[in-house]
Amino acid sequence: MKNDLLGLIFAQNPEVSMGELLAKRSLAAVPFGGRYRIIDFMLSNMVNSAIINVGITTPYNYQSLTDHLGTGKAWDMDRKNNGLFILPPIETGDSADKGQEGIDVIHGVKRYLTRSQQNYVLVADCNTLCNIDFDDVFKFHLEQGADITMIYHRIPEIAQRELKRHILLDTGENGRITDIHVYPAQQKTDMSYMHMFIIRKDLLMELIDDAFAHGKHSLAKDIFLPNLDRLNFCGYEHTGVHLKIDDIKSFFNANLAILEKETRDELFGLKNGMSIYTKVKDTVPTKYGKKAEVSNSIVADGCVIEGTVKNCILFRGVHVGKGAFLENCIVMQNSQIMDNCMMANVIFDKEVILRTGKKLIGQDTYPMIIGKGTVV
Repeated sequence: MKNDLLGLIFAQNPEVSMGELLAKRSLAAVPFGGRYRIIDFMLSNMVNSAIINVGITTPYNYQSLTDHLGTGKAWDMDRKNNGLFILPPIETGDSADKGQEGIDVIHGVKRYLTRSQQNYVLVADCNTLCNIDFDDVFKFHLEQGADITMIYHRIPEIAQRELKRHILLDTGENGRITDIHVYPAQQKTDMSYMHMFIIRKDLLMELIDDAFAHGKHSLAKDIFLPNLDRLNFCGYEHTGVHLKIDDIKSFFNANLAILEKETRDELFGLKNGMSIYTKVKDTVPTKYGKKAEVSNSIVADGCVIEGTVKNCILFRGVHVGKGAFLENCIVMQNSQIMDNCMMANVIFDKEVILRTGKKLIGQDTYPMIIGKGTVV
């Protein structure tokens, strides 16, 4: 049963706005949690669910992503049959358009889907971070005789300003979805769609071809809603940790959320044995100076810390100078904070240098972000 399901992951999302972090990379390749990339979570979930055929769509800015994924060896996906497939644009021009939505992306990888041996498809965005067994979802899909199974989680109260980020579901008997609210003005239900669904492959191709021929683009508005009464839509509830990254604030909050042990243990599979895998880089251990103070932080290998670090995520090769003070910061690979600097609520992309004595203070509701390779 398990091997009859293939995975299709969107490496980009036109509705996501993350400023400098997406200037030179796709959404899937954005670093997270000290040593991971966003794509690692969805890909690892699929591998842990015995899905042996995974395609990753890459509309643009995909060099960083392909460098990270390589042959898929880190996820045991370097296979002679099936395995990991990187699906770049089939042509230039419109196919590489940054505004490309779900229907356009799936239509562009028709050949991959047609040639795959599996009869069912799990379609998922890359920016939903969770730890989920898709085999359970697939069993539910078959038992319910569903045409489309949409995965959701419950959010009792969503702030008014956040509703534009959510697609909400109504369900009836046996989990049957009775209504779909696409970015509603008011919250009428607590079931938020996680942008993951299972569907029979031939049905997916039929729906995509028809929508594409009529100039449609959105999966939710142009496929789910028009077919809600005709097809059997079912909802599967995910009750575990769920972190969605679609802007700078949510990226910042998601990183700091894993400083909590309960969240970290569940997200990274310490409770259920379903680990999150990533590309392995062998580096030296982190070196702590005599006056270094580090509390409630995640620190990767290869760092040199001589100052104070509190509630921070430090990636590989970060240098924190003497007398420097960091609080609620995310500092990516090979960045340098020189002596006597002060930082709070700041995100550094890779290879940023903060000169001696500088002070950067952002807001916890809107963190400051410094682009890759910047010298401040």
